Amino acid sequence: MSNFPTTYSVGFIGEGKYTSKVNGVITKVYDTWIGMLRRCYSKKLHIKYPTYKDCIVAECWHNFQVFGEWFENNYVEGYQLDKDILFKGNKIYSPNTCCFVPKEINSLFLTCKSARGEYPVGVSKDKNKFKSSVSLKNKQVTLGRFDTPEEAFKAYKKAKEYQIKEVATEYYSTGRITLEVYNAIMNYKIEITD
Repeated sequence: MSNFPTTYSVGFIGEGKYTSKVNGVITKVYDTWIGMLRRCYSKKLHIKYPTYKDCIVAECWHNFQVFGEWFENNYVEGYQLDKDILFKGNKIYSPNTCCFVPKEINSLFLTCKSARGEYPVGVSKDKNKFKSSVSLKNKQVTLGRFDTPEEAFKAYKKAKEYQIKEVATEYYSTGRITLEVYNAIMNYKIEITD
């Protein structure tokens, strides 16, 4: 029974040392595994967050025990599971595509497509101009007003890529992210289609 898919019709507990609860409290490893499966396979969640609609979990991670071992070897307290920093646009949760990153880094890559409307990331309409803004330390900072959305996006791209690299350097220099994550972030490019 432990190998029968009971979680979102794909996930199963398997046989091994990892458990869903300890003293009646859900374990962090189980909570992370369930959350990952929910993002990929919950039709209800896809209505609210359509960006996860095409995401999948690698077959090996359908087994909670396999995911648990990877989690134990990679998890950093307080960090979040991420699937698309190492490989931009990735839709697969797997041992080769995922990493754990601090919330501050993970939030740098949010594009809020559904909330921003028809304009590129970082751009909004402001009367007869296009405003470019970026979030710095949880505060919106206006970069300027431009004649076209493309000009506004260029200002956003420059500021955002600088911000991403600055944060990555700070975290890497203090040993809080791996070299693999650091390199991926330093090579990350903001595109007008994001």
